[in-house]
Amino acid sequence: MKVIAIANPAGGVGKTTLSHCLAVAFAEFGKKTLLIDLDPAGQLTFRLGFENPRITITEFISGVKLTEENLITSVERFDFIASDSRLAANIDEGSLSQLLTKLPKEYDLVILDIPPTLTPALSEAISVADQILVPVSQSIHSLRGLIQLRKITDKPITAVSVGEVNYEELSPALDVAIFRSDEIEIAASSKLSVLTVSKSSEVAESYRSAAYSMLELLGLE
Repeated sequence: MKVIAIANPAGGVGKTTLSHCLAVAFAEFGKKTLLIDLDPAGQLTFRLGFENPRITITEFISGVKLTEENLITSVERFDFIASDSRLAANIDEGSLSQLLTKLPKEYDLVILDIPPTLTPALSEAISVADQILVPVSQSIHSLRGLIQLRKITDKPITAVSVGEVNYEELSPALDVAIFRSDEIEIAASSKLSVLTVSKSSEVAESYRSAAYSMLELLGLE
């Protein structure tokens, strides 16, 4: 099992969209995938249409047994653990690592969607991640987020361009870029990814290409 943390202390770079689309693409490639929302704001949870879930990651790290029955399985064929505002006060060192040892299924990949701030959830995600994937847009703020992450951890960090990005500091980066398109938000309004709603679009293919590059990087292709 490989763990990917999707992170950037800068907001507004498409981190949550990337997490969702990678989960869908990995499932399309036949990989058993678990997506975990680690943002107390629950943006991914809301995006997927699971507002006010009965059980969230807060329960699991507080002792509720994690079983197949209390996992959410998306119609897009990945499993999901929702978040809520209580997470910020309940996550502590080692809690996520312990959770990952108790998963009820054997997963190929676990994707962690991280809040856009330097929080305990971010520190926990970094501690368990095999690879940190950082979306970087044309905003200099997003580049600073990448540089900041590289200063606080020795874990492998790979950037991925969102749109046309030419910063020298991006390397190492995936050999593909994520396209920007209104199709992404149109899909999000239906609680689905652009890979499902606009299967053959260029933007959907860009996410698939990024996912395959990640599988190659992790030795799972």
